[in-house]
Amino acid sequence: MGIRKEVLQEAEFILYEGGEIPEVCFWNSYFYLTSPSPEGLGLKLTKEEIKTLQKAVVERYMLIIQRDLTFEYIDKPFYRGIPRAIVNVQRLKNFLKNTGLEAEYKGLLRRKIKRLFKKFKGDLKKNNKDISELASKEELKKFRKEVEGL
Repeated sequence: MGIRKEVLQEAEFILYEGGEIPEVCFWNSYFYLTSPSPEGLGLKLTKEEIKTLQKAVVERYMLIIQRDLTFEYIDKPFYRGIPRAIVNVQRLKNFLKNTGLEAEYKGLLRRKIKRLFKKFKGDLKKNNKDISELASKEELKKFRKEVEGL
């Protein structure tokens, strides 16, 4: 059957407009898609369609974490830094656990975030900045611990 257009549109909305807590957007989309008219479209979603929406949440979290591990964004108003990356890794882990997706993403997201962090530290070094200017030792330790848990 494939993924219906309405579900793909909602997944795209979650990915690009999902805000700082994309699972809230997931539930809004889910209820919009499944609620009867006039509140929603009254669709019965397949497992594949639900997974499409959930994948959009995971991808949105990764975009948020990437934002906070990108050197070029440090001086931008939307940059939140390592402390916020910790919160978002925790939220991502909770989402994976609550949706039963831990096994599917086991190790994959950890490796991706580690690569982002390695590049971030390298970019800092190239620009004569030290990570200690952006995060305390405790925050860095907590960040590493949270990432290891993915």
